[in-house]
Amino acid sequence: MNLCCAGVIVGHPLDTIKVHLQTQNTRNPQYNGAYQCFKHLLAKNGVRGLYRGISSPLSGVAAINAVVFGVYGNTRRLQNDPGTLTSCMIAGAASGLCQSFLNSPMELVKIRMQVAGDNRSAINVGKEIYNREGVRGVFRGLTTTIAREIPAFVTYFATYECLTRTSDDSAVSTMTMLVAGGTAGVVSWMISYPVDIIKSRIQMDGMNGQPRIYKNAIDCLKRSVAHEGYGFLFKGLAPTLVRAFPVNASCFAVVTWTMRLFNEMPPMIESGGVSIWDNYLYSTQTQGEMSTLLLQ
Repeated sequence: MNLCCAGVIVGHPLDTIKVHLQTQNTRNPQYNGAYQCFKHLLAKNGVRGLYRGISSPLSGVAAINAVVFGVYGNTRRLQNDPGTLTSCMIAGAASGLCQSFLNSPMELVKIRMQVAGDNRSAINVGKEIYNREGVRGVFRGLTTTIAREIPAFVTYFATYECLTRTSDDSAVSTMTMLVAGGTAGVVSWMISYPVDIIKSRIQMDGMNGQPRIYKNAIDCLKRSVAHEGYGFLFKGLAPTLVRAFPVNASCFAVVTWTMRLFNEMPPMIESGGVSIWDNYLYSTQTQGEMSTLLLQ
């Protein structure tokens, strides 16, 4: 739990910059880039402004990570060929799908808090969304979140798997874990980012009872391309990638080392070229233990 929260705390200011760049007025943009956005937010609201909306991801990060890694491990274990890259990708898709149902409402509240400019709590913002828009409003952007998360987690776990496989099943070094985890985070965001910016605009649309602009994600894409060109799909990408590497590098490295220190790594499976991470996930007993580690 401490690791999860640390990642959110370190990366949230960059996420706030990303959201502002993604959702600013397209006809009269306020920011030309990430640095200008950072200076403006810092001058206007101080450091507190950069952390606006952090309570929403902090409250849900443990549950989301437990779902992600729990579904991933169990899905791989239940397949006939758990040691293949294909099984890794299938498990990644399953974990992305399942966690979307938690992540979508959490990000909806977070995004609206980040751009609102006031100090309402996550609970109050969530209640307001429900009172104005009902259950459908709480899950606004769910379809787009799923469309983002499935390819993101397929890429995420597949990249880490490829970078940590060894021919002799030997333990990988901490540096390898860090580089593999950070690279996995960067690659997954590069693949999924265009969908993320559409999701952010869909979730911002109709905020505070204002008339909705977009009918759906396709309409959002068409209107945005018409006004800004296809370049809009990468607005805010730079701070996202800067945040992605250290957060994901530390996540994989610390979880793997936690398992090593507790001496709970099961014996290597017979097939060669399998990462240490996967050997842990194949164990039925350690599925529950891993979720427990993430929640502590």
